[in-house]
Amino acid sequence: MGEQMALINSGCDILTCTPGRIRSLVQEGRVDLSHIRFFVLDEADSLLGGQGDSSQIIFELHSQIPKYGPSGQRLQMIVCSATLHNMAVQKLAAQYMYFPQWIDLKGQDSVPETVHQVVCMIDPKEDKSWIRLRSQPNKSIQTDGIHINDQIRPGTDAPETLSEGLKVLKAEYVLRAINAHKMDQCIIFCRTKLDCDNMEKFLAPRGYPCVCLHGDRSPDERTRNLKLFKEKKAKFLICTDVAARGLDVTGIPFVINVTLPPAEEKANYVHRIGRVGRAERMGLAISLVSAFPEKVWYHQCKSRGANCSNARLITQGGCAKWFDEINYLGEIEEHLGVTINRVGPDMAVPIDEYDGKVVYGAKRTNEGGPQFGHAVELKGILGELGNLEREVQWSYLKLLKSSQFVK
Repeated sequence: MGEQMALINSGCDILTCTPGRIRSLVQEGRVDLSHIRFFVLDEADSLLGGQGDSSQIIFELHSQIPKYGPSGQRLQMIVCSATLHNMAVQKLAAQYMYFPQWIDLKGQDSVPETVHQVVCMIDPKEDKSWIRLRSQPNKSIQTDGIHINDQIRPGTDAPETLSEGLKVLKAEYVLRAINAHKMDQCIIFCRTKLDCDNMEKFLAPRGYPCVCLHGDRSPDERTRNLKLFKEKKAKFLICTDVAARGLDVTGIPFVINVTLPPAEEKANYVHRIGRVGRAERMGLAISLVSAFPEKVWYHQCKSRGANCSNARLITQGGCAKWFDEINYLGEIEEHLGVTINRVGPDMAVPIDEYDGKVVYGAKRTNEGGPQFGHAVELKGILGELGNLEREVQWSYLKLLKSSQFVK
């Protein structure tokens, strides 16, 4: 911090920091906002929603910056977001910006044809293997502990029991997906940092080399872990949405979504699966979706979850909520305008009639599919039509020239 303050005190033109840090510096009198001419928010969608919501801090900072400079120039506000159509971003623009100009470099969200996406439903009433898996000596699956004070009664339909069953099965189904597709490189998205840690504790002892990437790991460890993954010394990168922002790893063949993002963050689904299918290489995104509501941590406390065990619902002053993934899946499908294919517990992906049999991670070939053959046939027909059109145009020009000569 001392080195940073020395640079600030010596005078700087651009100051880059998190909303919380700049607010602290302003409150301590270390940074003066009276001469600010540009106010820039990067990754605005992540700043304005979810558990990292900084809306109030942004409001405080904006209110302290003069709206006009000494020569009358207006404060220039620039907002960058991967999800420009996010309602929170649009609301911010309407509230703070003066006739904002929208520059959309992407358009509405869509999924590339090189990405195959499937959903596997997790149903603890149908698949009761979780009861055995939960009590295996020395191999039990560690969950997030939200039901530690609940009576879990296997064989009943109590919401807490089904929720715990979902958590156990999701870890097991990640393993099934890895083995079914012989994954040698995959990004696994978990909802929270705790979920990431638990997934690492589940996979590593079973012989699956993995690393974590989230905010509770030190910068050095995050850099080291990412390097291991890029070099394929670690086959599985377990991360949160926030940690994956700006992640650039080419040639990823697989993504597993352990939990879907909630409806208000559905654009994150597109970010996640967009990690595969790049550079014309085929990719597969598998989403594990709970067939019943799952109780999860949603910390509103000051510690943001550190040493917090308040498992009451938010509406009761606690730090928990019920996740309805069936509803979130519907929101995602409506957002993308598609129905995502379902797969069974064996994770077998149906062969696409256009792409044929696919090797995920390999270049797209389009060989053997009936639609591809039809496209080749149409290409020939279109070529013939083009030749006919040119002949007709020449005939017309000759006829026109002849008629003018006769006159």
